Amino acid sequence: MRELFANTKEIHPSCKPSYNSAMDESIMNKSLFKDKKLNILWAKAEASGFTNEELSALKEEFMHHQEKIDQYYDLLVNIDVEPKDGYKNAVNDDEIEKFNEINFEKDNNEEFNKDYVDKANLVREKHRGLRDGYDRLQRIAARGPTNREFIEPKVQGLWKIATAANFTVDELASLKVELQHYENRLLKLRTLHADHVSNLGKHHSKVAAAGDKMDYFADQQQMIKKHTLKVEKLHQDIESRIMARHTEL
Repeated sequence: MRELFANTKEIHPSCKPSYNSAMDESIMNKSLFKDKKLNILWAKAEASGFTNEELSALKEEFMHHQEKIDQYYDLLVNIDVEPKDGYKNAVNDDEIEKFNEINFEKDNNEEFNKDYVDKANLVREKHRGLRDGYDRLQRIAARGPTNREFIEPKVQGLWKIATAANFTVDELASLKVELQHYENRLLKLRTLHADHVSNLGKHHSKVAAAGDKMDYFADQQQMIKKHTLKVEKLHQDIESRIMARHTEL
């Protein structure tokens, strides 16, 4: 669970510096929060065209999220100081199943084990809440009028709609990769168009003497047409999936 947040060593945040020396200096100098990811997201929000009032309201939500992170750390510390060293890592989602393997009949301290399992389950619940909370803040920041994750307006438009739909964190991350792939194809198509128009203009006056070259241009035109159809199909596929989830709201 700790990999979701920055600087999640055994030390409580109050006992260590807010950021490590490897962090970008420009962000470091204007850090408002202890959590690295939260600071980076805040920097994006500040550059996304929100009004001062909107930023002020958003800042309160960020601060509330930082408080929840601090509470999460407190829970981790409370569990880590327990003397049951064999289960210290059971707060991780993958390792929580270890608790199911405890043989309470053979253990003389049933009450302690039950209390420890309850605490670990509480940590898991808090972790999911933090993950969902960060996702919500990320969506809000992405809705700023000047926020741009993509170069192409078409792709940016789809991303804006997606951030307002009910995708999960993982689904949104996967969709972002798809949109990046779509944008690359779109940019390639624009390059093919520009190259075709430029070369065609250069050789237009040599049609009679360069029939073989005009054949090349015809082939290139077919290739552009084929690529255009693929890009349009990709756009329709992504758009239909985004709109389907958007209408579920």
